[in-house]
Amino acid sequence: MTEVSACIATRGDVDMSPILDSLPEGWEVIIWNNGLGLVGTWRPGEQIDDIEVGDLGPHGRFAAIEYASHDLILVQDDDVIISDPQAIVDAWVHWRENFGINIPYLDENPDEDPLTSEEREFLAENVQISHVVCNMPPEFRVHYPDSAMVGFGACFQRDAPEKAFQRFFAYTGMARDDPLFLRESCRIFTTLTLRVLVDVLKTDMPYASDPERLWKQRDHLHYRERALKMAREVRDHE
Repeated sequence: MTEVSACIATRGDVDMSPILDSLPEGWEVIIWNNGLGLVGTWRPGEQIDDIEVGDLGPHGRFAAIEYASHDLILVQDDDVIISDPQAIVDAWVHWRENFGINIPYLDENPDEDPLTSEEREFLAENVQISHVVCNMPPEFRVHYPDSAMVGFGACFQRDAPEKAFQRFFAYTGMARDDPLFLRESCRIFTTLTLRVLVDVLKTDMPYASDPERLWKQRDHLHYRERALKMAREVRDHE
């Protein structure tokens, strides 16, 4: 069984039990509570361990990775139930195994090479590329032609976001505590990382349309487009 750490940011005013119940048995769960400034860690057979941290908003889902035990991470929002989180993880594994990410025999047994020359050339060029699998229903994809949301469920290797963020900071000079970065880090990450899109059924929680939710705020599109513009400049510069 693939070991997974689910990292979820919440503002601390919602009941997380339906989400916890929806995750596969045996997964580790890290809850980043922006409302209380705490991280709660759920590990099979262990008690909750609260750790004092700062309010990082949406970026809390990425900051929670520091407390995760496993190399494969799943993130989602606190206002959605994903019907099959394991399917998102399986899609990540399938992409890696079928498109050459970390294939161990890439340089082994050249006389018994199972790959064509074209396949080997592709793998040689892309073997180090990080990828992120994002759950995005088709109706949302038109608004994200080269980035993605992660709130409906996204799976990636734990070092993939940091690789993208380091590239972003190096080019833009932005500080890690910049409010734009903390708010829009998922857009930056998915713009600078190879995306794989899937469509796994999800159900919104009753409070998903609360006017205080980030995506309902009047300035949401302004911040989103500003972050996307900067991330695209980084990508196109490279």
